[in-house]
Amino acid sequence: MLHIRILSAGVAFLSALCLALPGNGRSDEKAPPPKSVLVDREQVRKELEAKLTGRAPAEVVAFVEQLAREWVVRKGAYELAHRRFTSQAAEVSKDRQRVDDLKAPAPVPLVLRSADVEAALKAEQAVVDHHASRVKHLEAWNGAAAALAVAGADFDRAARAADDHLFAMRTASAFAAKVGAGKLPDAVEAKQLDDAAARIKALGSEVRAALEKATSDSAGVEKQLVDARAASDAAAAKLEALKGAQADTLAAFRFEEQARSMAPAQLVDEFAKTRKSLAEKTGAISGDAGDYKKAVASASDARHSLNAVKEPPPPTRAEVPTSLEQTTRALAGVEAYLTARVRNSAEREEKANALISALDELERRAVAYSTTLDDARRLAAQVTAFATETERRVGNGDLDAAQVPAGFGDTNRAQPDGELRAVTLTIQQLRQEREQLRKPDPDAENIKALTGHLLARVDERLNLLADLRALAHSYAVPYKDRPEAEQKRLDQRVTERVNGEAAEWDWLLAFDRSKASASAAELLSADYRELIDFDDQADTLKRQKEALENLVDLGRREAADIAKLRTVLEKYEATSESTRTWDEWLRLRTASGGLKAEETTYRDEVSRLNAVSLATARRVEALTGNSATDANKVTEQTKLPAGGGEIGKARAELRAARIRGLRETGIRIGIVLLCAFILPRVMIFVLGRAIRGGTNEAGSPSPVLAALRRVLKVGAWAVALVLVLNILGYDVTALVMALAIGVLALALAARPMIADVLGSVAIFAERRFKVGDVVRLGTGEPARVVGLTWRSTALKNATGLMLSVPNRKVTELTVENLSRGGETYDAIAVTVSTDKDAGKVVTVLRGAVGQCKNVSADNGVAVVRYSQKGNVKVVEYRFWWFLKDYEARTKTRDEVFARIALGLSQEDMAGIEVTLG
Repeated sequence: MLHIRILSAGVAFLSALCLALPGNGRSDEKAPPPKSVLVDREQVRKELEAKLTGRAPAEVVAFVEQLAREWVVRKGAYELAHRRFTSQAAEVSKDRQRVDDLKAPAPVPLVLRSADVEAALKAEQAVVDHHASRVKHLEAWNGAAAALAVAGADFDRAARAADDHLFAMRTASAFAAKVGAGKLPDAVEAKQLDDAAARIKALGSEVRAALEKATSDSAGVEKQLVDARAASDAAAAKLEALKGAQADTLAAFRFEEQARSMAPAQLVDEFAKTRKSLAEKTGAISGDAGDYKKAVASASDARHSLNAVKEPPPPTRAEVPTSLEQTTRALAGVEAYLTARVRNSAEREEKANALISALDELERRAVAYSTTLDDARRLAAQVTAFATETERRVGNGDLDAAQVPAGFGDTNRAQPDGELRAVTLTIQQLRQEREQLRKPDPDAENIKALTGHLLARVDERLNLLADLRALAHSYAVPYKDRPEAEQKRLDQRVTERVNGEAAEWDWLLAFDRSKASASAAELLSADYRELIDFDDQADTLKRQKEALENLVDLGRREAADIAKLRTVLEKYEATSESTRTWDEWLRLRTASGGLKAEETTYRDEVSRLNAVSLATARRVEALTGNSATDANKVTEQTKLPAGGGEIGKARAELRAARIRGLRETGIRIGIVLLCAFILPRVMIFVLGRAIRGGTNEAGSPSPVLAALRRVLKVGAWAVALVLVLNILGYDVTALVMALAIGVLALALAARPMIADVLGSVAIFAERRFKVGDVVRLGTGEPARVVGLTWRSTALKNATGLMLSVPNRKVTELTVENLSRGGETYDAIAVTVSTDKDAGKVVTVLRGAVGQCKNVSADNGVAVVRYSQKGNVKVVEYRFWWFLKDYEARTKTRDEVFARIALGLSQEDMAGIEVTLG
């Protein structure tokens, strides 16, 4: 156990020591050359002695042994580093020797005849191969020298680490000897430590010398490499030019040989024909040249338009967002920038396609132009060959100068080689450019796709932030400021919740509409409205937190997309300043002030919402008595039945108030019903007492009183119903108005009927006749009353016919009751016109009436009117009597009239006029 503790302490201390010293780490680590750092070894010695002070000698020895074992590793590290450096130095020497061993190629011969063309091509190819080999060996030399510098830096680090370890071993062994720790390992003896230090120093000197020599030798390698590449490119271009001119050169030699073999006349003719063809071709050049220049200008404009598409500048970095509003503004700027980049990419693609089309047109025009130029150059070469041969023959005297056509000296023998080479080069360049434009670029497509993904992420987050603002606004709007439809929906939910959680018999108690119960019901509804509002708010908070979690997830996805995008952009950073600017913006986007700050803002908002949810949960618990300590379970808490809390207390108060109210309501309803039951009977009783004829001959109740009884009962119970509904709290205003309007309409429509009913009441109240009496209505004939209803009076005349007279007519007419003691009054009118004594007539009439059996003894005569004109007197008499049987009235009157006529016929009535009415 002691050995293990010492070993652990030694390893920990050694690790700390190695971290404190420069050059620590793996010896084969690829890193730039280390900087010169002075190590305060005195400080290291003091720290090491402080670590070992107070420890047991065995622990010190174990620590020294651990350092000795570590030394083996350090020594192997710098020996391997030295070996790698030596091998790389040998490789540098070999590459340098290969460069020195290269021999210069033979010069390119002059082309004076057709046989020299092939030799010149071979010699130029040898020059090209020589420069290519030189470039290859120089690049190898340069790469080996750079690798040698890295190997030297690796050795320097390993050597420094080993030297620092030797110092630690010296210090630890000296401390162990000082405290008398006992025998130490052989590796920490002074001689071995000195030898190891000398070895490190010697190898270090060797490496530094080799590095200095290699640095000195390779000082001009970069410049040589640049010159060699330029020479190689020039040689390759010259070789291509020779290959391009090979056919033309051989054709020129053939033209010269052909001209030498022609006769003088043929030579002159061929010269004239060729010169004419050259003039025609020269004229065609100007047209093709114009088309070519227009195509060149069009391609240049398209290229300029493509190059004018600049990358949009990144937005200025705003303050670190600490709120959702600031985050929204920052994301809006990011969205605008990414949108501009996507639009820029699309515009660049459009311009590139336009440039490709322009290059296609330029190629077509350039090929046509180069073909014309090539034909003109070939004709010019023929003209030159023919002209040279003509001049030679004139000079030798083989051709007379007079035979040479006029204008020979004015012939343009200039060959358009320069223009042709320029056009050919243009064709090569445009094809390369077009190939480069058409070449698929997976990285560019990947950048475009990733940029689109980033824009989609940002758009989605902006939409979520807009939803958050809407949810926050909905959460903050009070009940009174909400739309009417939403208020009604909330009230309906409150009603459903109140009824759904009511007790079994609460529906019966709900009939109470007292003020106390209404106040308690309003309090209960207010509590439930608050609970339902909390339910909606809890759902809103839940949706807000889900949106925030989505924002966090989208931010992380955006960070992953940015990492992928930056990986692709690394390939372009060395050649594009705009790419470096974009990459730097992306790096800042993922830094602490970008996505991380936004995520922190979202997390802070979630914490705030959780605090609000907990406060809501506590309030819901106070309302319902249902406890909930989890902020994410408020929605479930609000949906539990509210059996306690303020709602339970309010419901208990409501139940008690309704019970009290129902008692009071029952008493009031009982009083109303009792009144509805008693009042009609009292009124009928009073009316019956007031109308003494309220019964017919059989003693049955009057029909009028029966109808009134029904009307009073219906009216009383209708009023009772209205009062009961009013007591129960229902608004009966509309019902009363409807009943009033209905009664009024009914009264207007049934005015005659109502008048008849009132007439029947008046008839019974006045008692002018009863059933069985004989009455005369107005000036009509007497008739017996055989019936009386609330609607009409039934009469039967002397002939036995039944008459029904409305009661209102009875009350409007003069009613004459002709009945007395079971007998019926009857009378006739007699008018006597005479200048004599009228007494005889009266005597005859009295005798006739007295002889009738149906006429009672109670009869008489009365003078109704008397008038006299000269000697003529006119007397109107009324003879009256009482009939024992009204049914025999007609028969009796006929008998009276007959006896009167008989009596008058027996008397001397000369001069007397009698009229019976």
